[in-house]
Amino acid sequence: MLGGWPAMGYRRRRLPNVLRRNAAASILLLIVAACGEGHAAAADAARADSVALARQDSVSRAQPAYVIDSILPMQEQLRRFRFGLDTVSRLQSPATSSASLVGAFAASLAHADTAALLRLAVSRAEFAWLVYPDSPLSAPPYQQAIDIAWLRHAAASSSGLARLLNRIGGQALHLQSWHCAKQPTIEGSNRVWGDCVVTFVVGGAEPATLGLFSSIIERQGRFKILSYANGF
Repeated sequence: MLGGWPAMGYRRRRLPNVLRRNAAASILLLIVAACGEGHAAAADAARADSVALARQDSVSRAQPAYVIDSILPMQEQLRRFRFGLDTVSRLQSPATSSASLVGAFAASLAHADTAALLRLAVSRAEFAWLVYPDSPLSAPPYQQAIDIAWLRHAAASSSGLARLLNRIGGQALHLQSWHCAKQPTIEGSNRVWGDCVVTFVVGGAEPATLGLFSSIIERQGRFKILSYANGF
């Protein structure tokens, strides 16, 4: 189902460097509104992740009834994590195919449209209601507290998206092909297509092949980017 698709070009006047840097940094502020998590961007990915984790933890702990203890029963962990989140029963995405999702991703990146890129990725509510309960992290032997699982997931995805915006956001982007794993990983009602790789050209540069996002999730005929963790 996933695989290469015809080369498509997305052109936009290249943003000045300072604006691209501001866009990369401001993504973390937008995530506060979109996902309920606070992040701080930094050029060094490792530093960005550690700062993001610290801020996310402080934001989470400030929410009423949000204290989570990994020794609590799973249903209680879920109840506390979902406190204040909208209930969702399906992925909030208009993409009904992987091709349409990747096309929207490429167009949004070429326009440096941070808000659109955030909408294409799994939100905290979707993680709480749809992703985590069906993942191996929700049960032994891989069980991990949902708040820790989300913090790690969100930190890797948000810092990856910040790097995408900083490196190639707002530039003329031409996607030549892309592919993910031939077979998905089945996690309950979710189908996760990993190992995603894109061959693309930015401006007049030579073609590059890189993972611009790590995986795509499919659920009930809807598709979203699971994580923006990437090769930059």
